[in-house]
Amino acid sequence: MEFEFSRNPLDKISADAIIVFAFENTKENAQKFIPLDSFLAVDKKLNSALTKTAEIAKFSAKRGETLNFYPQENFLAKLIVVVGLGKKSEFTGDDLRRVMGILARDMKKKVTSLALSLPSETSLASLFLAQLVVEGLILGKYEFNKYKTKEEKIGKELSTIIFSITKNQEAKNVEQGIEKAKIYSQATNLARDLVNEQAAIATPTYLADLALSIAQKDKKHIVCKIYNKEQAEKLGMGAFLGVARASDTPPKFIHLEYSPDKTHSASSGQAKKEKLAIVGKGITFDSGGINVKHGDSMQDMKMDMSGAAIVLAVFSVISSIKPDFSVIGLIAATPNLISGKSLLPGDVVKAMNGKTIEILNTDAEGRVTMADSLSYAVKQGATRIIDFATLTGAVMIALGTEITGLFANNRQLAEDIRKAAVEAGEKVWELPLEKEYKELNKSEIADVANIPNTRYGGALTAALFLEEFVDGKAWAHLDIAGPAFASKSGDLWPKGGTGHGVRTVLNLLS
Repeated sequence: MEFEFSRNPLDKISADAIIVFAFENTKENAQKFIPLDSFLAVDKKLNSALTKTAEIAKFSAKRGETLNFYPQENFLAKLIVVVGLGKKSEFTGDDLRRVMGILARDMKKKVTSLALSLPSETSLASLFLAQLVVEGLILGKYEFNKYKTKEEKIGKELSTIIFSITKNQEAKNVEQGIEKAKIYSQATNLARDLVNEQAAIATPTYLADLALSIAQKDKKHIVCKIYNKEQAEKLGMGAFLGVARASDTPPKFIHLEYSPDKTHSASSGQAKKEKLAIVGKGITFDSGGINVKHGDSMQDMKMDMSGAAIVLAVFSVISSIKPDFSVIGLIAATPNLISGKSLLPGDVVKAMNGKTIEILNTDAEGRVTMADSLSYAVKQGATRIIDFATLTGAVMIALGTEITGLFANNRQLAEDIRKAAVEAGEKVWELPLEKEYKELNKSEIADVANIPNTRYGGALTAALFLEEFVDGKAWAHLDIAGPAFASKSGDLWPKGGTGHGVRTVLNLLS
């Protein structure tokens, strides 16, 4: 997608369609919508025809509502689209991002170019407005179609966006916003591609090769280490390898590390001492193991490496973000399959930090592999640890399918994540690390069991299990089981992988 600037008003820009905005009006006995400046300017050229058409169509400017108008003369564009932003009193930046995602999907195969002015009446800075618009368009336009036939791909491609800009400084800010949006969207869509790819392709070796290629593109700042089964054994990763032993697919433990420029790090003072670890659950397919899943529960289990996809996506653009502290990305990659070598209920494995884990259910495998990833992060000197995992169905029962469960042992880290998530439009809700619930993970024969002795509070007990392996470091766990994979299309995504979490991490790094 290409982005251009024009000094001309919207009616003088050559584009397939013009976009104008309106807010919903909640006052009684009044026009149902509040036109923004872009609407008013275009409507004036049309002698109020746009307003009259909107009134006849009972357009109310609810969030995502659109109205198509076809001007007869004086316009280079053949289509004007009025886009509703919802109630001004409830408007957030993510509303703009989402309505542009809806628009991108609606315009797919209909137009090749759009022109618009930023809705400055929202009080958001022009840089952020441009970022929201472009993220919405790119993310909303996404589709995973590599296995579609060529005939099904034919159609118009939305490829050019023209911004009507009047001030020099605004143009510079908008350009910066566009570039940031392109970075964020590129990373998000990479995560989506990885999650949507079939498990036979997106194997641990595939993920490891991608990590190596990412590091190869920036040898100055990024290094990559890949540990095979024998090397992981020497490190004491008995938990990870216990899950991996059922599969003929070789497991891979992936370590990516970004280091800032020495001069940049030194100038930032205390920040140079920080090392952030981002840990992603990397189960490339989850059959449930011996505790096999039901068919309906298994069909989307290629998505169980969504946490790993976040790590790889973040590192694919980290050199553009340029954080002034060290960042490590860790993935214990393996499928969880069934064979004569599978873990059995009652087996005991030992994690890298020396703690033993009784396996009571082989379908609670992700937390077992992550025990070694978290232990490894501690040994690497991480000062803060954030993990992303499609860990429990219980979090979806608590929060639904679009909200991530956040658990943290550090208030500042939790608040940093919350703020980053709000700006990213990725919903999180903090849940408690209830210390009294730790007893529920107690094992009679090992240090800890991989499932609790109750059916209740499953998301909480899973988080408490992970906390056993962070050695008191500042740590946050994000259970992305709900929003990582969409069962139906949304404002910004089609059915499948969403890339949820990527933009939150990029905001943290920024």
